Formats: sequence, structure tokens, C-alpha cells
Amino acid sequence: MTQAPIVEEFLELVALNVGSRRERAMADVLKDKLAALGLIVEEDGVGALIGGEAGNLIARLHGDPNYPPLLFSAHMDRVVNHGRICPRVEAERDIIVSDGTSILAADDVSGIVSILDGLRRVLADDRPHGEIEIVFSVAEEVGLLGARHLNYAEIKSKMAYVVDSIGPLGFIINQAPTQFNIFVTLHGRSAHAGLEPEKGLSAIRVAATALTRLREGRLSLISTSNFGIVQAGVATNIVCDRCEIKGEARSTDPAEVAAYLEETRRIFEDTAAEFGAVLDFKTSLEYKTFRVDESELVIKLAEEAMKNMGLSPIIASGGGGMDGNHFNQHGLTAIGLSPGYFNPHTPQERQSLSQLIRCGALIAEIILSVGQFKNR
Repeated sequence: MTQAPIVEEFLELVALNVGSRRERAMADVLKDKLAALGLIVEEDGVGALIGGEAGNLIARLHGDPNYPPLLFSAHMDRVVNHGRICPRVEAERDIIVSDGTSILAADDVSGIVSILDGLRRVLADDRPHGEIEIVFSVAEEVGLLGARHLNYAEIKSKMAYVVDSIGPLGFIINQAPTQFNIFVTLHGRSAHAGLEPEKGLSAIRVAATALTRLREGRLSLISTSNFGIVQAGVATNIVCDRCEIKGEARSTDPAEVAAYLEETRRIFEDTAAEFGAVLDFKTSLEYKTFRVDESELVIKLAEEAMKNMGLSPIIASGGGGMDGNHFNQHGLTAIGLSPGYFNPHTPQERQSLSQLIRCGALIAEIILSVGQFKNR
């Protein structure tokens, strides 16, 4: 069965062996695709800065200077995977899935192909539009590193659409949380586990005790936490003297997340003191929260385009960070758009076929609807 071009391109790109800081294959393919569409394409030096293979791609399509320029963004990397993603189209269920052994990488290949499809639709139309800027970023999944180091002085747009959000087509994400990373190291005492275990102090036991005392998961309607990495031990016959833990906390309320971080620090400090362990506790800010008011032009333009397509816009707060977190800190008013993928970062990830096809049309409609906002 012949697939829609956007679906064929999706299947092509998810099959590339790509990861965070390993975007070279994707960047090379996208450079060619953007250049073939007549865009001016450049790759910045962020790759070398973050220890990666490739930098962000920044592309421009010239337009009428009397119309407001727009930026569209998606990220080229994906979460850790074995590099052999095998997508399967199940047309009767209106979905694309993986073979079950890996993620699908709809996050964020869906965003990339939607933007490319939207550009092709615009180029095939004779309606005027403003300048279009495209940013395909690197290392989004490991702290939004590409967007963090993007040279914003070179960006002309004041409005941005980040096509990288979970949910059905029609979702507009106008808020995303702050994220802090949490780094904990507990130092115990090593000893022979069979001859003199009483001389040792298991850092694993101290860590486990502290973790059972912590609040974790859904902290409130606007805050979450997760401790996802624990590294400890070298052998079963040695009492473990070092345990490292890495977690995160997210919230759209800076005061709420700050209070949680202090609570977490206190629990680790008290538990370490109780056992006689030594604690190293650090946090680092990954990105800051943002909220775009519903009255902003960037939202009104998306809503108008959606209504023109018979969609019912839904404005919602998202639980994950996106490149838009950094965009909003650097003079752009950025929101997220959902291309119709679900269950990202898992083998159950799926992409709606019909919504993917319509997302390309939505990108074009946003670009071409900008005429009503001429000189604004």
C-alpha cells in the first residue's frame, strides 16, 4: 500500500541510528532535505561545545518582510535506544508503532516531518507569508542542550512553535515546568562481607533507607520527582562504601520545587547522620518554567489555523521540558504543538497516522494564516 509522503519520511527518519550527541546521520539527511526545498541552511558549533557529533541546524525561508517571521522547532535526538528501531504501520488501527523492542522515536521525528511537510505545502501555495526560521536542535533529551547554547542573536522571529508535545493534534502547550537535577553521593565504609561485615557501613543501605523516606512521583498537581539512577558496588563480597543516586524534580511553581529540594536535602542529611555516613548533595537547574498567556498572538494564530481545519484547540500545561523553555528565556514567545504521539520514551510509543498527516497541514495553515496579522 502506498503511504502518504509524510509517513514515508517518518519511516525513513526513525530508522536512522540516532541518539543524544549522536545526531550526525540525522543532521546530514535534514541538511539535504532543507536545501532541496530552497532554504538557507547552517549548522552551528554547539556539537563541539557539548561533546557531540553535530550542532543545531538553523534554516531560513525568505518571505514578505511586512509579515511577522515565525520559527518552527523540533529536536533531532531521541532517548537511549539500541539503534535498530523497526517501525510498523498498522493502518487499520490508524497508528505507527515499533516492533516492541524499542521506542518508536515519534518524539520527535513526528515534529521534524511535520515541519518539512508544512514547508512543502507552503512552497506549493501562492499565498504570501513572512520569513520562516527552522531550528532542528541537538541533545534535547539530555537537558535541552542544543537550545540552551543556541545563538539567539541570530534569530529574527519573536514567535515560535515547538512541535514536540504528547497528546492529540489540537493540543497547544502554553506552560512547561522548571527542572532541577539532583545528585547524591553517600559514603560508607568498605569491609570484607564474609570475614568482618560489622566493620563496614553499606552505602546502599543508607541510600535505600533515605529513598523510602522521600516523597516521590506525583508530588502535587504541578510538581513531580523521580530518582531514576542508582550506581553502587563492585562485588558481592565487599560491603559497599559508595552509592551514587541521580534524580530530578519538576514544577511550574519555583517556590514549590525549591521547598521540595530542601526537604530532600534534609532527609538525606538526617539519614546519613543516623548511620554515620558522609553525604555529598548537589542540585543543578536544567531549565526554567514558562507560561504563555492565552491572549498572545502566537496562540491566537495557532487557534485560528486549527479552527480553519475543523480542529478544536485545547490549551494545556505540559509536564515535560521542551526547547521552548529556553526560547521563552531568550526573547521568543514559544508554545508547544502536539503532532499526535503518545507514550513517548517507552516501547509502547505510538503515532497516530491521520494526525501526523494533518499536522503537516496545520504547520502550513499557521504559516499561511499569518497574512491576517500583517504588520503586527
